[in-house]
Amino acid sequence: MRIKSSARQNSTVAQASLLALAIFLSAVSAHAGEKVIFQFNANQGFNPNTGLISDNAGNFYGTANGGIGNCSNVYELSPGSNGTYTETVLYTFQNCLPTGLYPAGALTMDKAGNLYGAESSNFDDGTGQIYELAKGTNGVWTYSVIHTFGSNEGSPFGDLTWDAAGNLYGATLAPFTTFNGEVFKLSPQPSGSWKEGALYKFPAPNGVGSPSGGVVFDSQGNLYGATFFGYSGFGSNTRGGVYELSPQSGGQWNLTLLYNFTTASTSQFPNSRLTSDSSGNLYGTTQGGTSFYGTVFEVSPGSAGTWTEKTLHRFNSGNNDGGSTIGNLVFDASGNLYGVTSNGGSGCNANLCGVVYKLTPQSGGGYKESIAHPFESASDGSNPYSGLFLDNSGNLYGTTYHGGSRYGYGTVYEITP
Repeated sequence: MRIKSSARQNSTVAQASLLALAIFLSAVSAHAGEKVIFQFNANQGFNPNTGLISDNAGNFYGTANGGIGNCSNVYELSPGSNGTYTETVLYTFQNCLPTGLYPAGALTMDKAGNLYGAESSNFDDGTGQIYELAKGTNGVWTYSVIHTFGSNEGSPFGDLTWDAAGNLYGATLAPFTTFNGEVFKLSPQPSGSWKEGALYKFPAPNGVGSPSGGVVFDSQGNLYGATFFGYSGFGSNTRGGVYELSPQSGGQWNLTLLYNFTTASTSQFPNSRLTSDSSGNLYGTTQGGTSFYGTVFEVSPGSAGTWTEKTLHRFNSGNNDGGSTIGNLVFDASGNLYGVTSNGGSGCNANLCGVVYKLTPQSGGGYKESIAHPFESASDGSNPYSGLFLDNSGNLYGTTYHGGSRYGYGTVYEITP
């Protein structure tokens, strides 16, 4: 009997230990899969506030503050054999002191491997430019400006988009009451120059104006985007909108307001580039609404050309949620949505470090939000100020503005869901 009792006690202890281990592993695995692949220092760039892109060789490209007069630079991160990345500064901007221009939005790459990006005005004077970094055979990159915007065009803001013919599309902001930016097209010319044309100048009908986050194409060649607020300003009933630009004969484009956010809307003030799914639904984030910390929304086409809006999640910035939405959304192969918030989460004091969040579609409709990773400041960075990049294997990459265990000037991170 003594032996049986001892065996029973040992079995009970073992079961309790296994249960405790399972609970521990469950807690650990809830936010597992994140690692810092690069930490910025003060010498070759710091405090990145734009996202990443990648080439076919697995190199990452982005922009960071620093350089001559803190004018920012364009950097490349190359993977090594042991999982580490080496940074190379491809170009240091030298024109921010006289003109107040700084990189805005993520870089984009053409088929030849050349990089393109936008510089926006720091003086809010409605100017800016689009630049190219041409990749040379000897590893030297050549900087050139392919278009300079005037005060009647606005300052480029958000990411650039390619069409199949090699034309670039984007949007500008302008601080005027009678003109709130435009959607533009840049076309390469046989001479090597680029020709710019405005597809649509805001303000638009129904009070929609001030485009935010660039534009995206559908399979039919239509462009979609969001505007942050109406041309009448914050005092009007308009709280932003989602629009479509459709190409017409003669090179004209027609704007259709798909959905208008108002003071009665749960989501208000869209602040990111839109993301679409295979059914033509559009997804984005807002800065405000019934939740002060932002929302994720979906706009869906219906019958008779009407579109309906649905708020998928409202952030509360507590320990179990993010706060202050920023950057674009990305879909994985299973239909899950990922994004970032610059604040919120349980990883540091006062819930201010930010999170990577996941929205999982439910069988009964709607999405369920969970935290894929809460940032912890000193160890893995804090305050991501740009969206995510998803590679072909389903890994997520992004940058943080602060943090990092070595220097504290921001990080590049990888998350394997």
